Amino acid sequence: MCGSAAWITRRCVLLALASLLTLVTTLARPDGAAAQDQPRPGIIGDDDRVVVTEQGSPWEAIGQVNVSGFREAEMCTGTLIAPNVVLTAAHCVTSPSQKRPFPAGNIHFLAGVRGSENKGHATAKCVNFLDGYTYMPPSEFYASRVAGKLHLSAFTKDVVVLVLNESIAVDPAALAKGVTPWPGLKLVHAAYGVDRRFALSGHFGCQLLGLERPFWMNDCDTRPGSSGGPVFVTRDDKLQLAAVMVAGVPGRVNAALPISAWGSLADMTECR
Repeated sequence: MCGSAAWITRRCVLLALASLLTLVTTLARPDGAAAQDQPRPGIIGDDDRVVVTEQGSPWEAIGQVNVSGFREAEMCTGTLIAPNVVLTAAHCVTSPSQKRPFPAGNIHFLAGVRGSENKGHATAKCVNFLDGYTYMPPSEFYASRVAGKLHLSAFTKDVVVLVLNESIAVDPAALAKGVTPWPGLKLVHAAYGVDRRFALSGHFGCQLLGLERPFWMNDCDTRPGSSGGPVFVTRDDKLQLAAVMVAGVPGRVNAALPISAWGSLADMTECR
């Protein structure tokens, strides 16, 4: 479900829980290096995703987060939470080789992508991380996974906001502050997976399975490219963004970081 790709290194590490709730393992790589017994990483049971054709809020606020560079490229999903602010997963904008953020000018956001059309494009002016965020590069990730030492708690700060160089004329997604999570809470997850990169896919009616604080364990279907995608709840008959998808166990469960873990980022509309 972690949605990263590299033109040269061709890597996409998907965080996963080897013990279902605690240990992290690899989910997929777009170069075919995924486990052979998991041909559709991130899909739990049947693939319940459908192509979202609706316009307007919040769908047009969801877009592609793309990183272009000489050696590496990344593909994830992000959401406008202000006209000039995009919320996504922190690992999506961090170079695995340099272990630091990509140059802001190489990070692109395209809102409301539908085929060859979109609702607006801008590059990042800066990237605001949560204090204490540390990127786990693939080499250490694999070694730790094999040794059984890497826990999901290493990714509790895997959310970031991109402050854009210009505002995009799309209604931002509303945030669902103060949500009380409970098993069975109905969710909606939407993202641009690599198998449908130019069509927004949504899983309607997935649900919260339980809590491994601060994570929301859920059965929403994902694919590589879904990292950073929004998880919505319904409040007052409207979808509001409650969490960001960041991890998963192949075919078993996915993990999202709720607003309670990153809410302080939502107010960072300027570079710090």
